Amino acid sequence: MAWAEKLPSGKYRGVYRDAAGTRRSAGTFTHKPRAERAAAAKEEVARKKMARDPEAYRRTWGEWCEEWWETRGVEPSTLRHDAARRRNHLKPRWAEVAIGAITRQDVRAWAAELARGGMGAETVKRCVHLLSASLSAAKDAEVIDANPAARMKLSKGAEAQERFLTREEYDALYGAMPSTDDRLILETLVHTGLRWGELAGLHRSRVDLARGLLRVVETYDETGRAMKAHPKGKQVREVPLTPSLVERFRDLVARVGTCGVEHTQGRCRSPLLLTSETGHPLRNSNWSYPVWVPAVARAGIGHVRVHDCRHTYASWLLQAGVPLAEVGKATGHRSTQTTDKYAHLAETPTAAVLAALAAPRKPHGGAESA
Repeated sequence: MAWAEKLPSGKYRGVYRDAAGTRRSAGTFTHKPRAERAAAAKEEVARKKMARDPEAYRRTWGEWCEEWWETRGVEPSTLRHDAARRRNHLKPRWAEVAIGAITRQDVRAWAAELARGGMGAETVKRCVHLLSASLSAAKDAEVIDANPAARMKLSKGAEAQERFLTREEYDALYGAMPSTDDRLILETLVHTGLRWGELAGLHRSRVDLARGLLRVVETYDETGRAMKAHPKGKQVREVPLTPSLVERFRDLVARVGTCGVEHTQGRCRSPLLLTSETGHPLRNSNWSYPVWVPAVARAGIGHVRVHDCRHTYASWLLQAGVPLAEVGKATGHRSTQTTDKYAHLAETPTAAVLAALAAPRKPHGGAESA
C-alpha cells in the first residue's frame, strides 16, 4: 500500500513499493494527500506491469545487459572502452543482482567503493554513467519503472592541474626534435590544438591555404585502423592557421589521390596531409616513444604528454586575451565545463595591476624621504 512520510522540511514524500517489492519515491509534495495520491498512482502502474510480465523485475542486470549491449549505437572505440569497464567493474557487482532490486543507495555505495579502491573520480563517473545508460534502456523497454542511477551527483575528486608548455619550453622541445617532419608535427599540434586522431586524419582537401584555415572533420581511429567521419563531440570546426603553417603546408597540399584508409562513412576525396615515412597514417604509439619521449628528455622540460600540446594551444590563446567561448569553439569542446578548466589562465594580472604593485612605497606619515 502506498503511503506518505513527513520530511524534516515539513513537506511530504510519496512512497510505494514497485513490482519487485523495492521501496520507491513518487516525489516530494507540500500536502500529504497529494503525496499519497502520487504514490498510489505509481504503485498502480507497477502492479499492472507485474501482471503483464511478472518476471521482468526479477531478471538479473547481467541478463538485461547482454540483451541491451547488442543494440548500442556507439563508436567502436567507445564500445571497446565500455567493454573493459563492464567486464572489470560492472559485472562483478551487478551481474547477479535483480534489475528491479537496484536502488539509488546501492549505486551510490558502489561508486564510493570504487573510489575507496583507488579509482580516479573521472573513471568512477564513467562506470556509473555506463550503468545508468543500461538502466535507462531498461526503463525505456518498460523492464523497470525508473533509473536509480539517473543524474547522480558524484565527487569530482581533486582538481587536475593542466600541463602546458611555456614559450621557452616549446622552443627547447622544438629544437630537440630529431627531424624536420617531427618539428612540423609538433608545430601543428601546438598551433592548432588538434587531438592526435584529428591530426592523423587531416586530409589535404580540408586545408584552405587561401583563407588560412583547416576544417577538422575526419578522425583516424588508430585501434580500429579506420577513418571516422567526424571528430570527438561530432562537431566539425574550422581552425585558423599561422602564417608559418600556411607556408609549410603549401607543398604538402599539392598531392593527389586518396588516403588509402577505409572510411566508416562517405568516401575519401584526397590523401592525408601528414603521414609516416612509409605514407601510412601517423600513429601516436609509433611517434610518442621513439620521438616524443626522447625529445622531451633532451629538452629538459620535465614530464609532458603529447596531449599537453592541446592544453598549450588553449592556454596560449587565453593568455593572449582570446575569450573563453572562442577558445572552446577553436578546440571543439562541446561542453563549456571542459573549457572552464582553463579559465584561471585568463585571469592573468593586467599591466596596470602589476605597475601599481611595483610602484615605490612612501614612508609612514605620507612624506617622501629626503
